[in-house]
Amino acid sequence: MTKTAILILASALTFTACKSRQNADTANLPKDISLKPDNNLIQQQDREELSLMLKEIETLATSKTCSDASEWKFAAIGAKPCGGPSSYIAYPLALEKEILEKINLFNRKQSTFNTKYQLMSDCRMVMPPAGIKCVDGKAVLISEVAEVQ
Repeated sequence: MTKTAILILASALTFTACKSRQNADTANLPKDISLKPDNNLIQQQDREELSLMLKEIETLATSKTCSDASEWKFAAIGAKPCGGPSSYIAYPLALEKEILEKINLFNRKQSTFNTKYQLMSDCRMVMPPAGIKCVDGKAVLISEVAEVQ
C-alpha cells in the first residue's frame, strides 16, 4: 500500500469515527440552551436561605444586653465541608432552648448544602473559645490566644 492510500484510509476512518461520536453525544443535550437546568440559580437560592437563617440566629443572640458573662453560653455554628463547625456564637441562657433549635437546624442544612454541591474547604479545626466577656453590653467570645497577650 502506498503512503497516499494509507493517508486516505486513515482520514476516512477518522472522519467516520468523529461523525458517529458527535451524533451519540448530542442526543442527550437539550435542543435549546434555555432548557438546561440552572443549578447555579438553585445553589444561590439555597445559599440565601442559609444566610437568612444565620441572620435570624445572630439577631436573636444579640437581642439581650450582656451585663453578666455567667448568663451567657456559646455554641458551635455552621458546618465546614471537611467536618466540624465553621465558628462559634455567644447566646443568652434565657434563650437557650429557642436558639439551640435554630442553630442545630442551621448546622444540618449547611451540612446538607455542602454535600449537595460537593463543596470543599480547608480542614483547619476551629477551636472553641475559652469563654465569654461582656463589652459595652455585647457578649464577646474570648480566645485563649487573646488572653495570653
